[in-house]
Amino acid sequence: MDLIRHTLIRLLERGERARLSGNSRIIRESFTSRTSPYWQQNLEARDAMHHDMRKAARTGAVRLEWSKQGGEDRPLDAVALVDVDSLAKYLGQPTNGASVARARQLLNAWLTNNRVEELVRQWAHLKQVRSLGPESAHDFADALRVLDAMAKSVDDQVVRQLSVEMFRNSKRIEALLKHLDVLTGDALNSPARHWSEVFGAIGLTKEPQPFLISGKGFLRLTGGVDCPIVRPYVGVANSVISGYYGEPEWLLTVENLTTFHQAAKALAPAQDGLVIYTAGMPSPAWGKAYSNLLSSLPKSTRVFHWGDHDEGGFRVAARIAHFASGVGRSLAPWSMDATQWAEKGTAASAAQHRSMIRSASRAGWSELGSNLGAIILEQEGQPMTLP
Repeated sequence: MDLIRHTLIRLLERGERARLSGNSRIIRESFTSRTSPYWQQNLEARDAMHHDMRKAARTGAVRLEWSKQGGEDRPLDAVALVDVDSLAKYLGQPTNGASVARARQLLNAWLTNNRVEELVRQWAHLKQVRSLGPESAHDFADALRVLDAMAKSVDDQVVRQLSVEMFRNSKRIEALLKHLDVLTGDALNSPARHWSEVFGAIGLTKEPQPFLISGKGFLRLTGGVDCPIVRPYVGVANSVISGYYGEPEWLLTVENLTTFHQAAKALAPAQDGLVIYTAGMPSPAWGKAYSNLLSSLPKSTRVFHWGDHDEGGFRVAARIAHFASGVGRSLAPWSMDATQWAEKGTAASAAQHRSMIRSASRAGWSELGSNLGAIILEQEGQPMTLP
């Protein structure tokens, strides 16, 4: 960007901030310092700059302040802002206020959504969210259309297939990952999450995911069909599970597929337990199947969860606890304190540790959270143990 445009854009940005705060002082960009880029130009470049600055001044956008010495070749001491709107027009770009008004219009159908209103409010205060400003409103509108579509869906959707149906572009939804993350995260400025967590939470998958379960008993399926849970495991569609027949002593959900296979193998035929794979962050359709299954269990059955010892792992736990509480069950942690295996993990940052503690509390594990080690350790790094 050349010095002329850089100077005028700086004036515009400072002017918009001043207008927002109600500051009425004169805003100027000075060139009097000999270290200024103005003095790094040769005489021909400075003359060209003077010519262009005079054009800007004739529009009423800025006022030029010249040195008192130097005659006809006197240098330019400063450029002072006169009118924000005139300067924006001269530069051929909208003011932040105009951009926010356009964004609000594009997002009007979703302004009752607290997160959307919070987003627009940030933009109005000249703040970006994840480097996204009001010019990204069209992308946020598309992301909100995806969320609307998923809210109406009774089953998980394959992301690229839905993307073609909605936008005639198989990769459009994947391009909206950051926007979907902002709209569905715990807070507007939450750290970025992995794509699988963002998509999984709203029911989007790369490919269809079956509900995998290991143990004894029968799955009650829609249409009055009973499906025996064969060894080492069985998989059915989330949408067809309406209940369960059996009296297991415990039920354990596990976050990762490798661990599920190990647990299914380790589950002895004589053990009265169930192991269920969550497929990472469980989808709404998985949650409905899980809730239907929990509702059919004896009250004496203990319910556990085991996942990664990191931010995402505890968010998964909090989500499963939410599904469990919806049918009157509480979720207990299994192997969710990695302190004893600290040498296998890595140190969690202070922000990561706080996030883990918050999610543990949301899962109903306040006691665990108060003693939680600042350790990052994936589930696969822990020894296989079952309740």
